[in-house]
Amino acid sequence: MAPRARPMAVVLVLLLPGCLCGSAPASDTVDREAELQKWKQITDEALANDGPAMAEVPLTEEWYVVTIADVPVGYMHTSTTVAEDGTTRSMEVMDVQVNRGVDTSRMAFETVFEEQPIVGPELADLPEADGIRGGVRVMAYDQRFANNEVQMKVTFPSEQMKLISFNGEKEHVSMLPLPELAWLGRLRARLEFTRQCRVGTTEVVVQTMRPELGPRVVDLTSTFMRIDEAFDGEKMVEASVWAVQISDVPVNMTEAYETRGGTRCYRMLQMGLDMPFGYLLAALSTKEQALKAAEADASRVLPELVYTMFVVLDAPIQDVNEARSVEISVGIKAGSAKAPALLKLPTGGFQRVWQDPDAPERLRVAIDLTKPQPATPEELANVDYTAPSAMIDSTDDAVMEVARMADSLCAEDGMPLPAGHVNETLPVELAQELAYALRQVVHHFISDKHLGTAYASASETARTASGDCTEHAVLLAAVLKARGVPARVCHGLVYVEQGGSAIDGQVHVDASGAAAPNDAPLTGQYGWHMWTQALIAGVWIDLDATLYSPFTVGHVLVGTSSMSDKDAHNNHMQMAALIGNLDITVHGVQY
Repeated sequence: MAPRARPMAVVLVLLLPGCLCGSAPASDTVDREAELQKWKQITDEALANDGPAMAEVPLTEEWYVVTIADVPVGYMHTSTTVAEDGTTRSMEVMDVQVNRGVDTSRMAFETVFEEQPIVGPELADLPEADGIRGGVRVMAYDQRFANNEVQMKVTFPSEQMKLISFNGEKEHVSMLPLPELAWLGRLRARLEFTRQCRVGTTEVVVQTMRPELGPRVVDLTSTFMRIDEAFDGEKMVEASVWAVQISDVPVNMTEAYETRGGTRCYRMLQMGLDMPFGYLLAALSTKEQALKAAEADASRVLPELVYTMFVVLDAPIQDVNEARSVEISVGIKAGSAKAPALLKLPTGGFQRVWQDPDAPERLRVAIDLTKPQPATPEELANVDYTAPSAMIDSTDDAVMEVARMADSLCAEDGMPLPAGHVNETLPVELAQELAYALRQVVHHFISDKHLGTAYASASETARTASGDCTEHAVLLAAVLKARGVPARVCHGLVYVEQGGSAIDGQVHVDASGAAAPNDAPLTGQYGWHMWTQALIAGVWIDLDATLYSPFTVGHVLVGTSSMSDKDAHNNHMQMAALIGNLDITVHGVQY
């Protein structure tokens, strides 16, 4: 039996930017008291019939078919093994393919934990001295998109954590302090859930780590929802359904477990993730069925995960590229039960945010290209905005070569850069000239613009010259850092005409991914996007290397990230809860 596989599905939400039968969770219609009574009765019967708790970790593997909106898109594979020295190794892989615009992306995520020997009588128990290491010897994460790969491995030597990140070109090594909180490795965390579930607990909270969120302790909360049926690979069986929440991860998840037998509360039958573009379901199957779901099939219409998430306006913004400022109202879409209760957007770059005076539950957002916002003292002191990382590998030779291309542009503009300069010594005008020149370099350097890459590092993009907005944003941040300009990446929304793309600006598909006729009326939409900010003279300057112009008022900032190795995708989490749930009204445009 394999560990719980929820993390990789969460990453799918971030990088593409419940009922167990492919529809929304049914908790609102369930008689809670009746379900709790069923759970108590089942637990009492199981305690009497199943005998003692598991004496050892089951060593088997499971295969699951993954569907999105009932369409097979790939598989999930989990396994647990024990080495001769007692080290327990748990592995999870999810391999899926989806459409992003007119391109098909195949992506795979793998996580591995190696934990010190797990022995009874209480399998989840861990000596107190090992608590801050979680009983973990190795924690690893590998993500692959098309031909791009990023790896992360954490080990626990002495009194520190050693974080090794690899972007396909070279390794980055960081030494980090051990957590202050005691936590459990993945398998022990699952065994602790099993222990409490088997005695009838209805809410289980466990402290653990998730590699894709970086080496930090998170709370994993599982809440009993109801009794249902699920497929066990051979037949439909009774299952307990749990709502699962990871702290600071605003995504709705469910898991279903066996209610009878020796592996009750341990063997996961199904995992569901409520996503804006359809319900993701990983259902137990055979290996043959699971692998078949990942095969290319021209007759299968894969879910489209870009244009279906656009925020449509009532009317287009006229001449958006010529505007100096815009004021909009942003709120949660009416009737959206999946969004956060409180909407939060940051002030930063050219964006300023305050409470909407006409609707307190909404936010007013002004984007003014003449008024960049100052950086906070914490941001000014943050070394992550200058240091290289696996994704923003600013010391890579190919990245440095791209960064040097800006010199000729600055000279052509009559603002040559002094030899051996660093950003802190440049006059503001020259630092700004350099930043805008680097934006122009990246825009033209990435000549193969498409949605098939998904998430490449700066060094990979510097060698392939291909990608979408993520590659533009990451490479621009890297070349800025390479020339001594602190930088970070931004995620949020960008204005495009109906069916248009920030990649090419053309109206070639509508919001559902279907071809749009040339004479289709334009309404204007916001699509999910990434760009870059440069820190110059104490203020953040927005720069978009994807677009033809350096930046427009048609951007809404949702969050920023240094993309340091230790943070992984953690800084993008707020975006996950907002996709498909926003409503935007334009109040005014200044030219």
